[in-house]
Amino acid sequence: MTSESKTLRTEKAFIQRALDTQIAYAPHVCTSIGTPGEGWTTAEAFFSDEKAIDEFLAFEQSLNDGTDLRTAGALLMTDYGYILAAATVPLFAGFGLVADLAPSSVALSFYTLEEPHERHVHRSKRAHVRFLTETFWHGQLSDAADNERFRCETERHLRPVVSVLHARTTLSKAALWRLAADAIAGQFLEFGRQFSEVEAIKTAAMHILKMPGSPLNNRQLHYFDLTVLDKQDEAFSYTFRQRGGCCRYYLVKDGELCPTCVLKAPIARDKELRLAMRRHLGVI
Repeated sequence: MTSESKTLRTEKAFIQRALDTQIAYAPHVCTSIGTPGEGWTTAEAFFSDEKAIDEFLAFEQSLNDGTDLRTAGALLMTDYGYILAAATVPLFAGFGLVADLAPSSVALSFYTLEEPHERHVHRSKRAHVRFLTETFWHGQLSDAADNERFRCETERHLRPVVSVLHARTTLSKAALWRLAADAIAGQFLEFGRQFSEVEAIKTAAMHILKMPGSPLNNRQLHYFDLTVLDKQDEAFSYTFRQRGGCCRYYLVKDGELCPTCVLKAPIARDKELRLAMRRHLGVI
């Protein structure tokens, strides 16, 4: 066996291990490499299909009474941002891999996820993701150039998504980019928690999402820590993501602001979050 073939096998094994880790982390958004196949569509084709977009928006409107078109667009962007981030963040944060995210190079297999939640069934739109090329750039989470590559690939993928949702719903492009950034920041934080690399991953995420001139960059998005005392009177700290965008859920019937909504005053937000932390710890 030549050294070149050994290297090729090592690279394939490394990428497969990254994909396996991603699937274990986010089983509702499984990644793979290959041809699209039946039931799959490229992101380019999907977001060029008016009927598919209208059906996605109608799905979002069906979940809550009083969901107007702009709110449906915000919720769609939130769902799709989650799908993209769940597929890509673990590969980069855990293995330094950045996929070719051209909309024509990413295939999607959409489905409706149903999960029980507080005596109700919560429905959401999810998709598995298939990379249509075997091109992965291998870098490091701590490298500024690699962070930049991840950001550029993410923006390249999301530009047509933002454009079509803006045109279809009239929700501003800035608002849509904020929601995408929230989803990415959230997945970086959750992945960091699961693999005990919170600080390093938070730093990389802020480098990616706070680049001047990037549509993902906004002043409000950031991470912050809150601390309370547990039952043993020892300090317990937790990191939160402060959202930079608003999903408009508070506008639907019986809706409310999210715990870290950008519309909440920080003092009131922190008071509510500390209360929730104490309840989680069984202090109250």
